[in-house]
Amino acid sequence: MSEQKYFLIKQLALETGVSIDTIRFYEKKKLIQPSFRADNNYRYYGEETFKRLIFIKRCRALDMSLNEIENLIKLEQNPAESCQMVNQLIDQHIVQVSEKIKELQNFKKQLKQLRSSCNETSRIDNCQILKQLENGKP
Repeated sequence: MSEQKYFLIKQLALETGVSIDTIRFYEKKKLIQPSFRADNNYRYYGEETFKRLIFIKRCRALDMSLNEIENLIKLEQNPAESCQMVNQLIDQHIVQVSEKIKELQNFKKQLKQLRSSCNETSRIDNCQILKQLENGKP
């Protein structure tokens, strides 16, 4: 059997690319936990915490909320259950992403309209982009 590897928070941050503050935040949210505290009061994190942190990082990269991640972690605790709830959560997230894409496309359209209202030869005091933004009309 291989020996368990433990990380101090700084090592965990370096190995995962997750900041120390974020690791502490996830710990406060009870998404991760240290394996133990040494006599010097340092927290030591095991390989399971390392794997969980990578899991959370990947979920965040997919723009999943902490609530969604927490639900996935809870589902993961029941390995014999059906994947139906996991699939449902991901399907809901796909809908959210699709809505966000529509919103971003609308922002892009508005920004293009703003950009087309001003040419480079105008002076700042006559910039139509700034005037439209001040008047609340993109």
